[in-house]
Amino acid sequence: MSERPIKNILAPLDGSSNSQRSLDTAIHLAREHEATLTAIHVIHSHQKAPRTTRKQEGKEPPFILRARKLAERNGVQFHSRILEGDPGHSILDYSNMRNIDLIVIGARGLGTFKKIFLGSVSNYVLQKSKIAVMLVR
Repeated sequence: MSERPIKNILAPLDGSSNSQRSLDTAIHLAREHEATLTAIHVIHSHQKAPRTTRKQEGKEPPFILRARKLAERNGVQFHSRILEGDPGHSILDYSNMRNIDLIVIGARGLGTFKKIFLGSVSNYVLQKSKIAVMLVR
């Protein structure tokens, strides 16, 4: 059985310390595999289908700007997207549409009611994803 190469990594970010740890792991893996890293931030809304928000120059959240700088310092090709919709659905829809090989996600984020072991978004992604998911605690 041949191993599928990792060329496109997705890192959902929400500004939490867990998402920062997952970003560090994603950057390490992207560098190691010479892969492209895409960071997405999903603005929660009641829409199930993700919608890309208009990217206004200089209007990315500070944690996305820090992610971009960190990736660039490590020689990793970096892209970012801001989406609006249900976070779990948006992450999976984006990963399926963009030929993502690996999702690196924090085990808990900034959800209103944190789960005991896994955050609801990371748990949803882990359970429903058809591609590899790495949970970072």
